[in-house]
Amino acid sequence: MMTNMAVNDELWLKDPEFTPSPSRLFHLEPIGLGTCYVESLTSYVARLAAAHSVLPGTLLAREIKPIVGHNHTTNPLNSKSIVSLYGQASVKALNGTQIGAKQLVFALEILTKRTDLQFLTMLPWAKVFPVLGLLKHSHAWCPYCYQDWLNNQQVIYSPLLWALKPANICPIHYRFLESKCPHCDLEFLHLWHNSRPGFCLKCGGWLGMNYEVSLPDKRLFEEIPNLQQEIWIVKTLGDLIAQAPEFPCPPPRETIKTILEAYVYQYTQGNVSAFGRWLGLSRYEILHWYSGVAIPNLDKLLKICYALSTNLVDFLQLKILPLTLKQLVSLPAPKQKKLSSQSALVTSNSSPKCERVIQAMQLAQEEEPPPSLTQLAVRLGFKTPSSLTACSKSLSASLATRYSEYQQQLRFLHIRDILELALFSDEYPPPSLRKIAKRTGIGLATFYHYCPIVCHAISLRYKDYRKFVHKLAIEQGCREVRQLASVLHAQGITPTAKNLRKFMPHPSLLWQAEVIDVLRQIRLDLSQ
Repeated sequence: MMTNMAVNDELWLKDPEFTPSPSRLFHLEPIGLGTCYVESLTSYVARLAAAHSVLPGTLLAREIKPIVGHNHTTNPLNSKSIVSLYGQASVKALNGTQIGAKQLVFALEILTKRTDLQFLTMLPWAKVFPVLGLLKHSHAWCPYCYQDWLNNQQVIYSPLLWALKPANICPIHYRFLESKCPHCDLEFLHLWHNSRPGFCLKCGGWLGMNYEVSLPDKRLFEEIPNLQQEIWIVKTLGDLIAQAPEFPCPPPRETIKTILEAYVYQYTQGNVSAFGRWLGLSRYEILHWYSGVAIPNLDKLLKICYALSTNLVDFLQLKILPLTLKQLVSLPAPKQKKLSSQSALVTSNSSPKCERVIQAMQLAQEEEPPPSLTQLAVRLGFKTPSSLTACSKSLSASLATRYSEYQQQLRFLHIRDILELALFSDEYPPPSLRKIAKRTGIGLATFYHYCPIVCHAISLRYKDYRKFVHKLAIEQGCREVRQLASVLHAQGITPTAKNLRKFMPHPSLLWQAEVIDVLRQIRLDLSQ
């Protein structure tokens, strides 16, 4: 049989398929990736070790240490000592932003061939969150989450959210996170050589707890102080963790400085000190953050976002939200500045782009309601209002003044409505001005600044009420003295103030001069 060697079999010419090399460790998928309950890196290490039927300490010593050992930079994982490999200094930071977490992620991604393990830590936010105040020093957990997962036959793990220091409650059960074992009453680290998610590292006890059989705990039944703020904190942290894989690139350090500049312009027209006072921060702190010398820790950043009614995701994406009416009335009354009589446009650039900006600024002067400089700058594609000021200082000053006057008018109308409602309401007893201020969160000075006449009327009405109550108290004290004095005299007891005080329903009334005069007259009549 003749064979035609010129005919090529197409199977022989087919390019060999690429077969990726298998990973050394299991390609274990993290739990909850892209959600607020994504697991932490320390939890992933413990689960990965359990999947290979070894202890986490063995996994770290035999697999992780040879990889990170090639890097001679100083870090807690690069040590010849097995104890220091998973010692306290290392474990406390493995879910954070330091080099130990970075190298552990690097080693695990090599061993498992995964590319998403950085989202189990705070590494995506390393440039905007300082190390100080970021993570808890010991493990924290929600016993009810553990128990629910066990009852529903779900995987037991520890979410990254529980490791963050500002997170104090569970966003599902609205209960305090626990940090001490209910069996041995000891705290323990996030990861150790014998870690097992859901169990104490000291005594091995189960950390879950059912609602029905939970031990008596005052914190379980007491109302959590600042509950709404605690819920907001844990939810905004959860949103931040969930959005981490969606961010196109990690936010740079300058993000905090840029967004603070924009908000300072919007809220206090560039007055950094006034903005800091409104937030309840020291002048030293706000100036350092505003200038970019330092960045606020996570707790202070959450405080700023809560006051601005925004979340961390929008804050780090440079999304500026408009002022709410509640924020507007809580701002301090700005000092009036004298405006120059110069009406000519002063421009620093005569380019066509600058001319278009000036035209937009001139049109904005006719808008109702008037926009702020920050809103107009964002509308025109600028990050801060300084670009508008560079085109025309006079127009920028005019727009800022017009917006400030509009804010003042809104604030005046809102405060006037509050005071008039309190003045003409049927509430009894009539509230004092101080009580109205405490109820609404607006300062007394702000009330008097905007509506001095209405404030004076409320004060006079409350003063008349106090006089009326005082008069009734005096009359009641005189009646009690007359009744008790005759009874005590009949029993042979001298009706002195000391003796009367033991039997009077309201003994404090004996301090009133009118009541003492009545008592003196009664004793004089009885002695005759």
